[in-house]
Order: sequence, then structure tokens, then C-alpha cells
Amino acid sequence: MRYRVIALCLACLPVAVLAQSVHTIEVINDTHSRIDTFSVAPAGSSDWTDVDFRTPMQESTFDYAVAVTLEYHDDSGCLRDLRTVLSDGQRIVAHNFDWCHFHAYRPGTRFRGRHPGSQIVP
Repeated sequence: MRYRVIALCLACLPVAVLAQSVHTIEVINDTHSRIDTFSVAPAGSSDWTDVDFRTPMQESTFDYAVAVTLEYHDDSGCLRDLRTVLSDGQRIVAHNFDWCHFHAYRPGTRFRGRHPGSQIVP
């Protein structure tokens, strides 16, 4: 009986190793511009994962007052850097965003001074 339990535990091990956390974040465009790309990286790294909202025919845009829900599968911790590129070329970067506790991000709050972790970069 003990050998069956051990065998069952070992059989389940690969599934447990492959399991990843799912992080959901809703990006709400409150910038008064179209968002061209949104990127996520582990905090302090330059390992960006881009989400391009444009299609080759420009049929899909991420306009003002639109929200998009994104899911990321990984186990790299809770803190992320977020980068938003607007259609006018401005980039907004939020450092150390805790996506384990916050599930919505509004890049335009930087323009109104309520998100001190964001900065507008050239």
C-alpha cells in the first residue's frame, strides 16, 4: 500500500511542477490616446513581454475608455514593471506594480498625478 501512495505522488509530481500561477490584470485606457502596446516585465528587469493591440489592417485598437483583460501564466513573483506606449509616442512606465493584490491598471492616472510609481519617458 505504501508503494502505491509513493507511486501516485511521483506520478503527480510533473503536473505540480508544470502548474503556474495565473495573474489577471485589466488595463483600462484612461489616457485620452490610443494604446499601441502594453508590456510587462519582472520588476527591475528588461525582460519585456509585449502585447500589441494593433492588427495589420488596424481593425483592432485600444482606444480611450476601453478596457482589456490580460492573463499571464508564471511563477516569477508579484512585482512587475508595466510599460504602456501611446499612439502619440509617449511611454508610461509603472515600476513595482503588485499584480497579486491589484488587478486593474489605469496608465492615465499618471497624467492626473495619482500614480506616483509611473513616469512618462520620451
